[in-house]
Amino acid sequence: RAPGVPAPRPEVAAAMEDLRWASALVFVYPTWWFNFPGAMKSFVDRSFLPGVAFARVGDDPTATGLVPLLTNIEKVGVVTTYGAPRHIALLAGDNGRQMISRALRPLFNPWCPMVWMGLYGIHETSHGDRIDFLDAVEARFRDF
Repeated sequence: RAPGVPAPRPEVAAAMEDLRWASALVFVYPTWWFNFPGAMKSFVDRSFLPGVAFARVGDDPTATGLVPLLTNIEKVGVVTTYGAPRHIALLAGDNGRQMISRALRPLFNPWCPMVWMGLYGIHETSHGDRIDFLDAVEARFRDF
């Protein structure tokens, strides 16, 4: 834990320890308003802390450089659903994708690949479409 960071709650401390030994991380969530649900954002905010996920460079609080501390995580995957079609999600910025790829992924191993599997326009998909998506997810993550 970094100086000045309060002690985490026990369930958060357990998640932080899991992050330190995991070799892969898979996020599974529904995309709400083009972003994480509140519970997922809360998990990220409370677990990916200085001293756990990254260290700051130097004593300058305005420094932009971070030293990644979760280099044990060698791959990251995402499985999510969207109410909107893909092109609308991309036009809206797809904030969940941006947060994972641009904010979290740099805290992992420098060669960490990211697998993104999204089911877009879920309200217009058929039962068969959803089964096909689940089959594709199972096949992709079987040996992840």
